Amino acid sequence: MKFPGILTSKLPKVGTTIFTVMSQLAKQHNALNLSQGFPDFKTSDELNKLVFKYMQSGYNQYAPMQGVPELREAIAMKMERLYNIKYQPETEITITAGATQAIFTAIAALINEGDEVMIFTPAYDCYTPAVEIFGGNPVYVQLHAPEYRINWEEVKKLYNRKVKLIIINTPHNPTGAILSAQDMMKLEK
Repeated sequence: MKFPGILTSKLPKVGTTIFTVMSQLAKQHNALNLSQGFPDFKTSDELNKLVFKYMQSGYNQYAPMQGVPELREAIAMKMERLYNIKYQPETEITITAGATQAIFTAIAALINEGDEVMIFTPAYDCYTPAVEIFGGNPVYVQLHAPEYRINWEEVKKLYNRKVKLIIINTPHNPTGAILSAQDMMKLEK
């Protein structure tokens, strides 16, 4: 029995993602696929043993919404050791199933109907659908080759009271451009 029209996706028409294209090209050319984090090496025996150990210890059930407290604390300690930055594991660290889920969840928490979100393009292709599914409107700021630096004058022109979120990442995905300390100060203003 068919039920036409009963289920319709709320997802905007996303089409073929760049990941699909890049994965096909990597396979076609027998190349290392850098588009999705497919390593060309085996998982280390040490990591496999640790995963098994913690599964045997009971870390195989649903975790608290923010993630296992011991893991959040370990991440906070590592950030302090490596970068001399202190984070509060109870309030500033959340464990997710991956970057896309984290991005989607952040957008879901912050964006309402009619809000605007600045996206620097070219961009990771999950940003726009996530913004649109929650009723937001993407505002694109083009980054130009070869440096892919942010034109802060353009950001100033496009910024308005409806902008509730500016999505940044460094190194930028997919260009690899790195935001400078000066960029971060300009963003703060």
